[in-house]
Amino acid sequence: MPFAILEKDFERLDDAQQKAVVLFVRFLLVQNGGRIDAVSADSGEVPSEGPAPRRSPKRGERKLGGFEKGFYMAPDFDKPLADFAEYM
Repeated sequence: MPFAILEKDFERLDDAQQKAVVLFVRFLLVQNGGRIDAVSADSGEVPSEGPAPRRSPKRGERKLGGFEKGFYMAPDFDKPLADFAEYM
């Protein structure tokens, strides 16, 4: 889509819709690892970049949690529930 057509369509939107479009574009830029350096025209503030992108921990960096004290399973774990006896 040519920019001129996009600009005309954008101008037909009301203020709330235009602001939503701007925020969505910023969201997409942040999601793609881009930075938002432009000054916001409506408020004069530099928009926040949002949270830092998450990175997956590499093998060996991640600690296993929850099992330091051992693992306990109730003795009756495998017994059928009386409520579901007719389905089993």
